[in-house]
Amino acid sequence: MQSDKQSGHIAAFLNTGSGTFQMLEIGHVRGMLERAFGDAGYELTIYTGGGADLISQMKEHSQSDDFDILLAGGGDGTVSAAAETAWRNNKTLAVLPGGTMNLYARALSIPLDVELAIDALSSGKKKDADIATANGDPFVHQFSVGLHPRMIRKRNNLDYQSRITKMLASTRAFWETISHMPTCGVTIDLDGKSEERQLSALSVSNNMFGSTAPPYAERLDGGELGVYMAGQLTWQRALVLGTDLLIGQTPNNPDLEIHSAKCVKLTVHEKPEGSQCVRDGELYDLPDEITIELHAKELSVLVP
Repeated sequence: MQSDKQSGHIAAFLNTGSGTFQMLEIGHVRGMLERAFGDAGYELTIYTGGGADLISQMKEHSQSDDFDILLAGGGDGTVSAAAETAWRNNKTLAVLPGGTMNLYARALSIPLDVELAIDALSSGKKKDADIATANGDPFVHQFSVGLHPRMIRKRNNLDYQSRITKMLASTRAFWETISHMPTCGVTIDLDGKSEERQLSALSVSNNMFGSTAPPYAERLDGGELGVYMAGQLTWQRALVLGTDLLIGQTPNNPDLEIHSAKCVKLTVHEKPEGSQCVRDGELYDLPDEITIELHAKELSVLVP
């Protein structure tokens, strides 16, 4: 049992739109945070809000020196925004999982149960982790082109209110996406070596994914980007790839090329109208030129 108390000031930002926090009630989560971090010797200030309002609060308060640890409670979108804010303002990021997938929390080895996560973080330690950027915009999990953003766009057009219905909506969106699989014509440059490709799917991850389901980086200070490419896929091959993603067998998929790099440059020559990309689960318009870089050990994180 740890005898020495921690010190420091934590600002916790809790997304009230998170299904997890709605189920537990935000007041209950607040109480658990106050007890655990108070007992560990931390000062704690808690802010609550939904979506854009919470992120606005986060950015505003992070410009001050009033706290040194930024705790983000919510899904992967909230966590990604918090990572950017922490990185740009020299704060330590702490992640309290409250989403559907909680991919970065998994990568940090944080328990997915909220009470267990709070206990683990309250006695945690700081560690330097890698962070990546796409055209200067940070991400902690992955940047994707092709199949993934098309699926998310279709899913967002469906109605879902819970974790289960979101997963069902994702399944339906995947089926609709693979039934018509256009490709992007790109020039991809990996650390100075370039080639032209027709791709159905491309993902670049902040460190290499492990053989996990869902896939996430098992090491966050490995100093390399993971590059995952699939050429023109039939719906049958796309279905196999999707299945392999679900069961953690992507390294063995014959249609998936896996590389590592420090820097990835992408020039998009041909793309379907309205093409988008995904950065940490959020959709953005797909630029014609994209530079993805790894920033080794530039993000301070709190880990169990």
